[in-house]
Formats: sequence, C-alpha cells, structure tokens
Amino acid sequence: MEEALNKSLIECCKNYAPEAECVFMDPKETIFEECVKMNCFYCGRYGRNWRCPPNLPDIDYPKMFSEYDEGLFVYFTFDVSDKDRFEYYRNESSVVLHKTLLELEKWCYNHNRSTAISFGGGSCKLCKGGCGKERCNNPYMSRSPLEATGMNVLKTAAKFGVEIEFPTDQKLMRLGLLLWQNPIETLPGGINV
Repeated sequence: MEEALNKSLIECCKNYAPEAECVFMDPKETIFEECVKMNCFYCGRYGRNWRCPPNLPDIDYPKMFSEYDEGLFVYFTFDVSDKDRFEYYRNESSVVLHKTLLELEKWCYNHNRSTAISFGGGSCKLCKGGCGKERCNNPYMSRSPLEATGMNVLKTAAKFGVEIEFPTDQKLMRLGLLLWQNPIETLPGGINV
C-alpha cells in the first residue's frame, strides 16, 4: 500500500511541477552539523527573516527528524549561465520549490499524513517586498530552510544519490525536503498498531 501511495505522491509532484526531480530518503539518516548553523549567522538575511535563525523555535531538530517515517527530496535544476538573469533565477527558484513543497504537504494531509512538513532550499522568498516588520506575512505558507535546522544538505543529499555542486555559476540546484509520518494502522476492535 505504501508503494502505491508513494507513486501517487510522485505523480502529484510531476503534475504540479513536471521539471521537478524526486528522491525518497530516510529521515533517520539525516546528517546534522553545528558548523552548518554557523553559516546561517553569516547570511545577509540573519535576523531579518521570520523563518530563519535566530527566529526558529528551539527544537531538537535531529530528534524531530527521527520522528518522521519517510522523506522526499524535491529539487529543480536551473541554467544560470546568463549572468544578467542570475538574481531572478536565484529568487524564483526558491518560490518554485516552495510552492511545490506546499502542494505536496497538501497531498499528504489529504492522504492521512497530517503531520507532514517541508523545508525549503534557502530562505523563504514568498513576500516580494520582504518579511513583515512585526511578524511573518504568510505564517501558514512560509517554511524554513533545511540549512537552518543544522542539516548538512550536501552530505545528506549525497547519501541518497543527489549531488549538489558548487560554484553555481552555470547550474543552480534548489533542493527541499518533505517529511511525513505514516498513518497509524488500526486493527479490528480499534487497537492501534
């Protein structure tokens, strides 16, 4: 049954964003490193985005990720060899990924995976004018970047066959992650398995 549902999830992704690539992953195999969080500190958006550090909830992210049963890397690759359009692609690629992940979250919710959550690649860029001054303008739609959790995206993605290359002067890859718990199976008589 899970295999059929996983196939349906991929179909949903391809229907919404045909150019998306998808790779299943095991959230318990995620690599977390403190040095990744330090890179957030040096980002120009540090403290100015409601979904990035230091505005994240104080959660034990390695523990949280281990509570999920399944994961799906979703990524897009953009040709950025035209230097005049690099900034456009850098921003738009985040939005394309972000909206695709939200669509997949909705699919999960509609298929009895109500705790599904996604993380984007890079800071949230839904608001064209930037984040709200007092709070997030889109609290139900905005998502945090994977890097903000301390996940080493390069090492974790590589474990599952997704190679991310730098520098991004020719090719820009945007990678996000969808996580979910499988439904609780109920035996006759109402006993949960």
